[in-house]
Amino acid sequence: MKPPPVSVVMPSLEDPELLERHLPLLRAEFERRAVGDELVLVDDTGRGLLAPFAAERCPWARLLINPRNLGFAGAARAGAEAAVHGFVFLMNPDIRVRPGFLEPLLAALADPRVHSAVPRILLHGDPERIESLMEIDQRQELHFVRQRGLEGGAQRFASGVFPVAYGVGGALLLRRDDFLAQGFDPLYEPFYHEDTDLGLCAWRRGLSVRYVADSVVEHHHRSTIKKRIPADFVRAVIERNLLLLQWKFFDHPEEQQRHLEVLYRYALDAYQRDNREELTWLLLALDRLGELARSRAALPPAVRDFHQVRTFARPFPPPQAD
Repeated sequence: MKPPPVSVVMPSLEDPELLERHLPLLRAEFERRAVGDELVLVDDTGRGLLAPFAAERCPWARLLINPRNLGFAGAARAGAEAAVHGFVFLMNPDIRVRPGFLEPLLAALADPRVHSAVPRILLHGDPERIESLMEIDQRQELHFVRQRGLEGGAQRFASGVFPVAYGVGGALLLRRDDFLAQGFDPLYEPFYHEDTDLGLCAWRRGLSVRYVADSVVEHHHRSTIKKRIPADFVRAVIERNLLLLQWKFFDHPEEQQRHLEVLYRYALDAYQRDNREELTWLLLALDRLGELARSRAALPPAVRDFHQVRTFARPFPPPQAD
Protein backbone atom coordinates (compact mmCIF):
# COMPACT_ATOMS: atom_id res chain seq x y z
CA MET A 1 0.00 0.00 0.00
CA LYS A 2 1.41 3.37 -1.04
CA PRO A 3 1.91 6.04 1.61
CA PRO A 4 -0.36 9.08 1.30
CA PRO A 5 0.89 12.06 -0.70
CA VAL A 6 1.79 15.30 1.04
CA SER A 7 1.43 18.96 0.11
CA VAL A 8 4.50 20.88 1.24
CA VAL A 9 3.50 24.50 1.88
CA MET A 10 6.42 26.92 1.86
CA PRO A 11 5.76 30.62 2.59
CA SER A 12 8.63 32.65 1.24
CA LEU A 13 9.82 36.20 0.83
CA GLU A 14 12.88 37.06 -1.24
CA ASP A 15 14.81 33.85 -0.57
CA PRO A 16 16.12 32.69 -3.99
CA GLU A 17 19.49 31.59 -2.59
CA LEU A 18 17.89 29.37 0.04
CA LEU A 19 15.33 28.03 -2.42
CA GLU A 20 17.98 27.17 -4.98
CA ARG A 21 20.03 25.39 -2.33
CA HIS A 22 17.26 23.41 -0.62
CA LEU A 23 14.51 22.74 -3.17
CA PRO A 24 16.50 20.15 -5.19
CA LEU A 25 16.65 17.95 -2.07
CA LEU A 26 12.91 18.25 -1.60
CA ARG A 27 12.28 17.40 -5.24
CA ALA A 28 14.53 14.35 -4.94
CA GLU A 29 12.36 13.16 -2.04
CA PHE A 30 9.23 13.64 -4.13
CA GLU A 31 10.76 11.58 -6.92
CA ARG A 32 11.88 8.85 -4.55
CA ARG A 33 8.44 8.58 -2.96
CA ALA A 34 6.64 8.74 -6.33
CA VAL A 35 3.18 9.19 -4.80
CA GLY A 36 2.28 12.62 -6.19
CA ASP A 37 3.63 14.93 -3.48
CA GLU A 38 3.46 18.62 -4.34
CA LEU A 39 5.17 21.87 -3.36
CA VAL A 40 2.98 24.94 -2.92
CA LEU A 41 5.44 27.83 -2.97
CA VAL A 42 3.73 30.88 -1.49
CA ASP A 43 5.18 34.17 -2.70
CA ASP A 44 4.45 36.49 0.22
CA THR A 45 6.43 39.46 -1.08
CA GLY A 46 3.19 41.18 -2.13
CA ARG A 47 4.82 41.98 -5.47
CA GLY A 48 5.28 38.60 -7.10
CA LEU A 49 9.06 38.82 -6.84
CA LEU A 50 9.52 35.04 -6.83
CA ALA A 51 7.71 34.48 -10.13
CA PRO A 52 10.82 34.69 -12.37
CA PHE A 53 12.77 32.36 -10.09
CA ALA A 54 9.93 29.84 -9.89
CA ALA A 55 9.42 29.80 -13.65
CA GLU A 56 13.11 29.26 -14.35
CA ARG A 57 14.41 27.19 -11.42
CA CYS A 58 11.45 25.21 -10.08
CA PRO A 59 8.66 24.94 -12.67
CA TRP A 60 7.63 21.68 -10.94
CA ALA A 61 6.28 23.70 -7.99
CA ARG A 62 2.89 25.38 -7.83
CA LEU A 63 3.40 29.09 -7.25
CA LEU A 64 0.81 30.99 -5.22
CA ILE A 65 1.28 34.77 -5.30
CA ASN A 66 -0.30 36.72 -2.46
CA PRO A 67 -1.49 40.16 -3.60
CA ARG A 68 -0.13 41.59 -0.35
CA ASN A 69 2.18 40.42 2.40
CA LEU A 70 0.13 38.24 4.78
CA GLY A 71 2.91 37.27 7.18
CA PHE A 72 3.79 33.69 8.02
CA ALA A 73 0.40 32.76 9.48
CA GLY A 74 -1.63 34.17 6.60
CA ALA A 75 0.71 32.79 3.95
CA ALA A 76 0.64 29.33 5.55
CA ARG A 77 -3.15 29.33 5.56
CA ALA A 78 -3.33 30.50 1.94
CA GLY A 79 -0.96 27.71 0.94
CA ALA A 80 -2.94 25.10 2.88
CA GLU A 81 -6.17 26.26 1.23
CA ALA A 82 -4.54 25.78 -2.18
CA ALA A 83 -3.10 22.37 -1.27
CA VAL A 84 -4.69 19.31 -2.87
CA HIS A 85 -3.61 16.58 -0.44
CA GLY A 86 -4.93 15.58 2.97
CA PHE A 87 -1.59 16.09 4.74
CA VAL A 88 0.27 19.41 4.80
CA PHE A 89 3.91 19.89 5.74
CA LEU A 90 4.62 23.50 6.65
CA MET A 91 8.20 24.27 5.71
CA ASN A 92 10.43 27.33 5.80
CA PRO A 93 12.93 28.00 2.98
CA ASP A 94 15.87 27.62 5.38
CA ILE A 95 14.98 23.97 6.09
CA ARG A 96 17.12 21.33 4.38
CA VAL A 97 15.41 17.94 4.28
CA ARG A 98 17.12 14.59 4.62
CA PRO A 99 16.02 11.42 2.80
CA GLY A 100 12.99 9.69 4.26
CA PHE A 101 11.86 12.58 6.45
CA LEU A 102 8.16 12.31 5.61
CA GLU A 103 7.43 8.63 6.28
CA PRO A 104 8.06 8.66 10.08
CA LEU A 105 5.91 11.77 10.45
CA LEU A 106 3.07 10.17 8.50
CA ALA A 107 3.38 7.07 10.67
CA ALA A 108 2.92 9.22 13.79
CA LEU A 109 -0.22 10.79 12.34
CA ALA A 110 -1.71 7.37 11.67
CA ASP A 111 -2.86 7.68 15.29
CA PRO A 112 -5.95 9.96 15.22
CA ARG A 113 -5.07 11.21 18.72
CA VAL A 114 -1.91 12.84 17.31
CA HIS A 115 -2.68 16.32 16.03
CA SER A 116 0.71 17.08 14.46
CA ALA A 117 4.26 15.78 14.24
CA VAL A 118 7.60 17.56 14.07
CA PRO A 119 10.94 16.13 12.89
CA ARG A 120 14.27 16.17 14.66
CA ILE A 121 15.38 19.63 13.56
CA LEU A 122 19.16 19.93 13.70
CA LEU A 123 20.42 23.49 13.96
CA HIS A 124 22.93 23.88 11.12
CA GLY A 125 22.99 20.08 10.85
CA ASP A 126 24.59 19.63 14.29
CA PRO A 127 23.22 16.42 15.92
CA GLU A 128 23.93 17.90 19.37
CA ARG A 129 21.59 20.84 18.79
CA ILE A 130 17.94 19.85 18.37
CA GLU A 131 15.50 22.73 17.95
CA SER A 132 12.21 20.82 18.09
CA LEU A 133 12.12 19.55 21.71
CA MET A 134 9.74 22.23 22.92
CA GLU A 135 8.16 22.55 26.34
CA ILE A 136 6.51 25.26 28.43
CA ASP A 137 8.44 25.92 31.61
CA GLN A 138 7.63 28.14 34.55
CA ARG A 139 9.53 30.53 36.79
CA GLN A 140 7.66 32.47 39.49
CA GLU A 141 4.28 32.15 37.73
CA LEU A 142 5.73 33.45 34.45
CA HIS A 143 5.93 30.90 31.66
CA PHE A 144 8.45 30.65 28.85
CA VAL A 145 9.34 28.35 25.99
CA ARG A 146 12.19 25.96 26.68
CA GLN A 147 14.17 24.18 23.97
CA ARG A 148 15.54 21.17 25.82
CA GLY A 149 17.48 19.93 22.80
CA LEU A 150 19.77 22.96 22.94
CA GLU A 151 20.77 22.33 26.57
CA GLY A 152 23.01 19.30 26.07
CA GLY A 153 22.28 15.59 26.10
CA ALA A 154 20.65 15.65 22.68
CA GLN A 155 21.63 12.04 22.00
CA ARG A 156 18.95 10.93 24.46
CA PHE A 157 16.47 12.08 21.84
CA ALA A 158 18.21 10.66 18.75
CA SER A 159 15.63 7.88 18.51
CA GLY A 160 12.06 7.41 19.59
CA VAL A 161 8.88 9.48 19.66
CA PHE A 162 8.31 12.05 22.42
CA PRO A 163 5.50 14.43 23.37
CA VAL A 164 6.32 18.10 22.89
CA ALA A 165 4.36 21.25 23.68
CA TYR A 166 4.11 22.20 20.03
CA GLY A 167 5.60 21.61 16.62
CA VAL A 168 7.86 24.30 15.20
CA GLY A 169 5.87 25.95 12.42
CA GLY A 170 8.81 25.92 10.00
CA ALA A 171 8.82 22.09 9.77
CA LEU A 172 5.49 20.61 10.82
CA LEU A 173 3.21 17.88 9.46
CA LEU A 174 -0.51 17.98 10.17
CA ARG A 175 -3.80 17.11 8.54
CA ARG A 176 -5.00 19.79 6.14
CA ASP A 177 -8.56 19.77 7.47
CA ASP A 178 -7.37 20.15 11.07
CA PHE A 179 -5.17 23.08 10.17
CA LEU A 180 -7.87 24.87 8.18
CA ALA A 181 -10.43 24.28 10.94
CA GLN A 182 -8.23 26.02 13.52
CA GLY A 183 -5.30 27.67 11.77
CA PHE A 184 -2.94 30.14 13.36
CA ASP A 185 -4.57 32.62 15.73
CA PRO A 186 -4.30 36.22 14.40
CA LEU A 187 -3.90 37.31 18.04
CA TYR A 188 -0.14 36.88 17.58
CA GLU A 189 0.28 38.84 14.36
CA PRO A 190 2.60 39.77 12.80
CA PHE A 191 4.79 36.84 13.89
CA TYR A 192 6.04 34.40 16.54
CA HIS A 193 4.27 32.00 18.93
CA GLU A 194 1.36 31.24 16.61
CA ASP A 195 2.75 27.69 16.35
CA THR A 196 3.00 27.50 20.15
CA ASP A 197 -0.67 28.41 20.36
CA LEU A 198 -1.59 25.78 17.75
CA GLY A 199 0.09 23.02 19.76
CA LEU A 200 -1.33 24.10 23.12
CA CYS A 201 -4.83 24.20 21.63
CA ALA A 202 -4.37 20.62 20.44
CA TRP A 203 -3.22 19.42 23.85
CA ARG A 204 -6.09 21.30 25.50
CA ARG A 205 -8.56 19.42 23.28
CA GLY A 206 -7.14 16.08 24.43
CA LEU A 207 -4.88 15.50 21.42
CA SER A 208 -1.07 15.45 21.35
CA VAL A 209 1.91 16.74 19.41
CA ARG A 210 4.82 14.39 18.74
CA TYR A 211 8.53 14.80 18.12
CA VAL A 212 9.68 12.01 15.77
CA ALA A 213 13.42 11.41 15.92
CA ASP A 214 13.61 9.21 12.81
CA SER A 215 12.47 12.15 10.70
CA VAL A 216 15.45 14.46 10.31
CA VAL A 217 15.77 17.91 8.75
CA GLU A 218 18.37 20.64 9.14
CA HIS A 219 17.71 24.27 9.97
CA HIS A 220 20.25 26.57 8.35
CA HIS A 221 19.04 29.63 10.17
CA ARG A 222 18.49 32.72 8.06
CA SER A 223 15.92 35.01 9.66
CA THR A 224 14.22 37.07 6.97
CA ILE A 225 12.20 38.87 9.65
CA LYS A 226 15.25 40.11 11.53
CA LYS A 227 16.86 41.33 8.29
CA ARG A 228 13.84 43.52 7.51
CA ILE A 229 12.59 44.62 10.95
CA PRO A 230 14.53 46.25 13.83
CA ALA A 231 15.68 43.75 16.44
CA ASP A 232 14.11 45.66 19.35
CA PHE A 233 10.69 45.50 17.67
CA VAL A 234 11.05 41.77 17.02
CA ARG A 235 11.97 41.20 20.68
CA ALA A 236 9.00 43.30 21.81
CA VAL A 237 6.59 41.24 19.69
CA ILE A 238 8.04 37.97 21.01
CA GLU A 239 7.69 39.07 24.64
CA ARG A 240 4.23 40.53 24.04
CA ASN A 241 3.05 37.30 22.46
CA LEU A 242 4.43 35.20 25.28
CA LEU A 243 2.30 37.20 27.72
CA LEU A 244 -0.77 36.87 25.47
CA LEU A 245 -0.17 33.13 25.24
CA GLN A 246 -0.27 32.77 29.02
CA TRP A 247 -3.33 34.97 29.42
CA LYS A 248 -5.19 32.99 26.77
CA PHE A 249 -4.66 29.60 28.38
CA PHE A 250 -4.88 30.28 32.12
CA ASP A 251 -7.89 28.31 33.38
CA HIS A 252 -8.14 28.97 37.11
CA PRO A 253 -8.64 32.32 38.90
CA GLU A 254 -6.03 31.40 41.53
CA GLU A 255 -3.44 30.84 38.79
CA GLN A 256 -4.35 34.13 37.13
CA GLN A 257 -4.07 35.99 40.43
CA ARG A 258 -0.62 34.59 41.23
CA HIS A 259 0.56 35.44 37.73
CA LEU A 260 -0.73 39.02 37.95
CA GLU A 261 0.87 39.54 41.36
CA VAL A 262 4.26 38.48 39.98
CA LEU A 263 3.72 40.53 36.84
CA TYR A 264 2.90 43.59 38.95
CA ARG A 265 6.17 43.20 40.87
CA TYR A 266 8.12 42.85 37.61
CA ALA A 267 6.44 45.94 36.17
CA LEU A 268 7.09 47.97 39.32
CA ASP A 269 10.73 46.89 39.29
CA ALA A 270 11.05 47.84 35.62
CA TYR A 271 9.54 51.26 36.37
CA GLN A 272 11.93 51.88 39.26
CA ARG A 273 14.86 50.89 37.03
CA ASP A 274 13.49 53.09 34.22
CA ASN A 275 13.48 50.00 32.02
CA ARG A 276 11.14 51.23 29.32
CA GLU A 277 11.74 48.21 27.13
CA GLU A 278 10.12 45.73 29.54
CA LEU A 279 7.26 48.12 30.26
CA THR A 280 6.66 48.41 26.52
CA TRP A 281 6.24 44.64 26.26
CA LEU A 282 3.51 44.76 28.89
CA LEU A 283 1.76 47.74 27.33
CA LEU A 284 1.77 46.09 23.91
CA ALA A 285 0.13 43.01 25.42
CA LEU A 286 -2.46 45.08 27.29
CA ASP A 287 -3.27 46.85 24.03
CA ARG A 288 -4.57 43.56 22.62
CA LEU A 289 -6.95 42.70 25.44
CA GLY A 290 -9.94 42.98 23.10
CA GLU A 291 -8.47 40.49 20.64
CA LEU A 292 -7.46 38.28 23.57
CA ALA A 293 -11.00 38.21 24.93
CA ARG A 294 -12.35 37.11 21.54
CA SER A 295 -9.66 34.46 21.25
CA ARG A 296 -10.42 33.06 24.71
CA ALA A 297 -14.13 33.04 23.98
CA ALA A 298 -13.51 30.93 20.86
CA LEU A 299 -11.69 28.20 22.80
CA PRO A 300 -13.66 24.94 22.98
CA PRO A 301 -14.25 23.33 26.40
CA ALA A 302 -10.98 22.07 27.84
CA VAL A 303 -10.23 18.37 28.15
CA ARG A 304 -6.96 19.32 29.87
CA ASP A 305 -6.34 22.52 31.80
CA PHE A 306 -3.16 24.56 31.39
CA HIS A 307 -1.38 22.79 34.26
CA GLN A 308 -2.16 19.37 32.75
CA VAL A 309 -1.03 20.54 29.32
CA ARG A 310 2.31 21.70 30.72
CA THR A 311 2.70 18.36 32.51
CA PHE A 312 1.86 16.10 29.58
CA ALA A 313 3.37 18.19 26.78
CA ARG A 314 7.01 17.62 27.67
CA PRO A 315 9.69 15.55 25.91
CA PHE A 316 9.57 12.83 28.55
CA PRO A 317 7.20 9.89 29.00
CA PRO A 318 3.96 11.45 30.33
CA PRO A 319 2.80 10.55 33.84
CA GLN A 320 0.35 7.74 34.28
CA ALA A 321 -3.25 8.88 34.32
CA ASP A 322 -5.17 8.27 37.52
